[in-house]
Amino acid sequence: MKRFLFILLLASMATADSGLIRLSEVVPPWRVTVMTDPTPIRKGLADISVLIQHAQSREAVLDAEVTLTMVNEAEELTLSVRATREQADNRLLYSAKCVLPAAGDWNVTTTVSLGELSHSIPWQFTAAPPLPPLAAIWPWLLPGVVAIVLYAANQRLRRNQRTVLT
Repeated sequence: MKRFLFILLLASMATADSGLIRLSEVVPPWRVTVMTDPTPIRKGLADISVLIQHAQSREAVLDAEVTLTMVNEAEELTLSVRATREQADNRLLYSAKCVLPAAGDWNVTTTVSLGELSHSIPWQFTAAPPLPPLAAIWPWLLPGVVAIVLYAANQRLRRNQRTVLT
């Protein structure tokens, strides 16, 4: 049972390569897939990744230009960022790491251009408010707490063992 709980804890902390798939659409001659990380996306640092593939062969397109234009109408904010392969953790993706200045509904237009061909794909997401500071760092604090609890349990068992022997 303890092993199961430990595996469950590790699985909950694991993340996928590029986050949650927000859009996967064929816009001839490409298939465009957009992913966001973290999940759920929150006010603050966000990673938006785009995979562009040839629709027929599913081969990755590595020489396109990708621009993301994000609009939060409630806050009257507009962000425009360029997604590049250099920013991506996976070199088959185009990635834009940006800071979302507000929570709420965001309308996004992903524009993919290659040569004279260009397509714009609209989609949207809702950014949640940021996590409270303690909730954001608890995974980093957990190993210290576990070590203290194990040390205390060890000391108690040793004390009980000494009293039984005497």
